[in-house]
Amino acid sequence: MKKTIDFIVLALIFVFILCACSQSSEEIVPEYIVTSSGTDLDGFSATWGWTGTDGDTVFGFTTGTSNADMVIQRRKDIENTYNCKINVDYKEDILSVLRTGIMSGSQPLDIVKAGSFAMVEDVRAGYLTGLSAFLDIENIEKWGTPNMLQSLIWKNDIFGVTPFAWPDIPYTVTGHIIAVNESYVSKLSQTDPREFVENLTWTWDKFEECLSAYTHNDGGNTIYGMKSHHAYFAMNMFLSNGVALSAYEDGKVVCGAYTEPGRVALERAKKIMQETHHDCFHPTESAGDHTEFVNGECVMYVAWSSELINGTSSIMYQMDNVGILPFPQGPNATPGVYYSYHEDLPTSIGIPFNAKDPATSAIILSAMLEPFDEYKTKDDILDYMNEQIFFDRRDAEVLANVTRYTEYGFFREGARGVIESATEVTTAISALLESNKDKYDKIAEDYMTPHYQGRIAVYGE
Repeated sequence: MKKTIDFIVLALIFVFILCACSQSSEEIVPEYIVTSSGTDLDGFSATWGWTGTDGDTVFGFTTGTSNADMVIQRRKDIENTYNCKINVDYKEDILSVLRTGIMSGSQPLDIVKAGSFAMVEDVRAGYLTGLSAFLDIENIEKWGTPNMLQSLIWKNDIFGVTPFAWPDIPYTVTGHIIAVNESYVSKLSQTDPREFVENLTWTWDKFEECLSAYTHNDGGNTIYGMKSHHAYFAMNMFLSNGVALSAYEDGKVVCGAYTEPGRVALERAKKIMQETHHDCFHPTESAGDHTEFVNGECVMYVAWSSELINGTSSIMYQMDNVGILPFPQGPNATPGVYYSYHEDLPTSIGIPFNAKDPATSAIILSAMLEPFDEYKTKDDILDYMNEQIFFDRRDAEVLANVTRYTEYGFFREGARGVIESATEVTTAISALLESNKDKYDKIAEDYMTPHYQGRIAVYGE
């Protein structure tokens, strides 16, 4: 459950931090020894807080799987090589442990993993250590792309990373992709839509052709060409015309909704949702779930990536012959480059500002998140995903492409609300955008600008 902190608690924590920061700080001396044979952490005991239930997963991998065994061995190897101990503290709300420790002046955690939807508050409050001084952040194949880590970058540094070199875990970050029941496509004698992606003809027009062709009657039941939540569809259609939710140009944030390609994308989304294919969408108050897709009630379904591949309730676990597609591209998009957005980076990892020794925590974190021997390259991961999750390697390639270009949607800050409202009312897009301009400018000033300032500080112009 996505939680917020009581205002009074936040105020107490803020006062505590101000007091701590006002005191003269001593230089942190790393508690390790560098020898000719490597780094000796001198028995350092690190507590790694991890959101979840002990026994269900091991560092995010389902207990009892080969990947879980692999990460257990990695942990043992690090403990032996570096002369340290890694204790994992699994709790459903691990950030409360972090915040309580800050309030009380204790040091319960040396590393913490949580979803960025909640952790973004800790980033902005100053509860986490800036990582650019400790990690080679520009190694995006290990830590994640700047867009992927957007919510963890603030003002002058980056405060969290994700295990982008690992299998499975990074690929649950992507907001939405389109799952397609290939059995229906074959039954209807239609072209496999993955071919349109391959030959770069997966356009808005082709997508609408598919919606019409896929909607059919089966034994007296209407099988819809697609089912989707309004907001998810609107946001992804907006991004599918080569539009970024936000960009930083000449020292100021430019909101994509207020560009011509953004307006065109919203106009097309609105027409599809309200006129040409309105029966493909859930009521605005309902997000729906993938049960209807699993039950064969629609041919395509706009799914969270976590719905697709995460656990035994996932689409790929329950169904055979499923393909996945990116959102179709508009006329302003770069062919073959598919953007998406996310509200949460489920595996966000940071170092508390009050950790016993941030430099030592960073050594352990870096060693833990190295690529595994079994998955040295992205191609190795794609091969694994093709063999273990998908039915066609093209599906693994689509998910990898979309994941690489995902950006933070500033949902909790209100940015998505402007996009979705533009497609849910009869008011003209241009008029509605103009009425929301002050709201969007405020979001840009308060949240987007500090992000871009941090991004420039970490990655450069």
